[in-house]
Amino acid sequence: MFWSVDFMLLGFLYAIVYFLYDIVKNRKKTSFFRKIVFASFIVYLSAVYHYTIGGINIPPQPAYAQMNIQLIPFYFVTEWVQMYQQSGFDWFFWNSVKLTFFNVLLLIPLGVYLSVLWRKTSLKKAAVFVFLTSFLIESLQLVLSVTGLIMARTFNVDDLILNTAGGVIGFCLTSFMFGAKGSDSRRKGLHF
Repeated sequence: MFWSVDFMLLGFLYAIVYFLYDIVKNRKKTSFFRKIVFASFIVYLSAVYHYTIGGINIPPQPAYAQMNIQLIPFYFVTEWVQMYQQSGFDWFFWNSVKLTFFNVLLLIPLGVYLSVLWRKTSLKKAAVFVFLTSFLIESLQLVLSVTGLIMARTFNVDDLILNTAGGVIGFCLTSFMFGAKGSDSRRKGLHF
C-alpha cells in the first residue's frame, strides 16, 4: 500500500493563508489587486505542478522507476504523421494534437505573470526564464520517475519547445495589451 501526496490542494491552501497574511502584514505597501494576482500565481504554480508531476508516491514504487528521454525536436509532428497513416483521424491522433496544444497552453500564464507581476520588459529574459522553468519541470519528471516517486514520465525536448513558445506568447500578448515594450504607463493603471 502507498499514498500519493497531492500538491494542488496544498498550494491552494497556501495561497489562501498567504493572501490573508499579506493583507494583514502589508496593508498599505501593495495594492489589493496585486495581492489577488500574486495569490492566483501561487495557485497557478500548484496547478502546473499537479498536471506535470502529479502526486508523490510514498513510499517510492520501483515498478514506476523508468528513464524515458525524447531528444528529437518536433518529434510530435512525426508522431502525428505516423498516427494518421496508421488510423487516420482517430481518437489517438486527436489526443496527441490535444496534448501538444496543452503543452503550449501550460506556460502561457507564466508569460503573463512575468509581464504583469514582475514587469519583465525584455522578451529575451522572459523567454529564458520560461525555458528554464520548462527545463526544471522536465528534469523533475525525469528524476522523480527514475526514483519511482511518480508514475513514469518522459523528459521531452518537444515539451521544452512548446512550453517556451506558450510562455513567450503569453508575454507578448500581455506586453501588446499594456503598450509598447518598456512602457509601464499602462501597467500603472493596474495599481500595483
